Amino acid sequence: MEATKRISLSIFTIVFILIMSCKEDKKEAEILIEEPIHSSEQSEGCPSYILKEKKNNLNISVLLDLSDRIEKLKTREKDSSYLASLSQTFVEHVKKKKLILLEDKMQLFFNPEPSDEKINKIAEKLKISFTKDTPKPYIEQTLGLYAEKPSELYELAIDDAEIAKNYPGSDIWRFFKDNVKDYCIDECHRNILVILTDGYMYYEGSIMNDKNRTSYLTPKSLDQLKLNTANWEDELRKRDLGFIPATADLSDLEVLVIGISNQNENNPYSQDIIETYWSNWLEEMGVKRYKVKNADLPSSIEKVISDFILKI
Repeated sequence: MEATKRISLSIFTIVFILIMSCKEDKKEAEILIEEPIHSSEQSEGCPSYILKEKKNNLNISVLLDLSDRIEKLKTREKDSSYLASLSQTFVEHVKKKKLILLEDKMQLFFNPEPSDEKINKIAEKLKISFTKDTPKPYIEQTLGLYAEKPSELYELAIDDAEIAKNYPGSDIWRFFKDNVKDYCIDECHRNILVILTDGYMYYEGSIMNDKNRTSYLTPKSLDQLKLNTANWEDELRKRDLGFIPATADLSDLEVLVIGISNQNENNPYSQDIIETYWSNWLEEMGVKRYKVKNADLPSSIEKVISDFILKI
């Protein structure tokens, strides 16, 4: 009897092992079948269904120039309006997409980072990311955030400068050199960098000269170029004047520069010179699509922003 029980138990054990083994083999077979399909449809770090919609997935980065330009109330008001228009365009784009395809984001940057932690906290609040799991009411909240927070941010930046007894400047050149690829370019998205600046570039820690190329442009240095005649463009080209390229291979980045303004009132060509400096610089760094605009009325810039982002 005991022998019979042992034989039955052994048979049961063998059958159980065989069944489990078959299940494991089947499971492994399924995995082996699924994995190649998954990897063949997927770019590194980017699911295929997202990558397929790359042109429709917005990754908007905003670089704010917090130099002494923000001392002027008019500048702060215009910047705030530009940011509100940007958020409206962003939300308009998002609302037109199917929920399952939502993969859009917008964020704010400064360089250098302000010392006041409150400014950085506001920037964190203005960091928006929409996916298929985003609650619909949150999309509408974006408009409120970008309508209210920028003015608060600028007031804090002014207080920060008063405490330091100086505006640190805005290191736009260094941002391109060290950060733009890491912060603003994502393989799954259409990458757009919006820069709010008067076009002059200066930061004490990043002053460089290479023959007639520089990492800066100030009202004083522009005057010293003596480009105040009608042939300024020929002269600029002949002398190879311009910014030193900060990086290269930015073909996957579009750039919209808003706010160019003339502080060299004795030179009627200065705004054109600044715009040319920027245009040449962006092209030399590989940016294929860009626009450089002056500090116009917010109602006019609203269309510029909308056209640049929505019409491609």
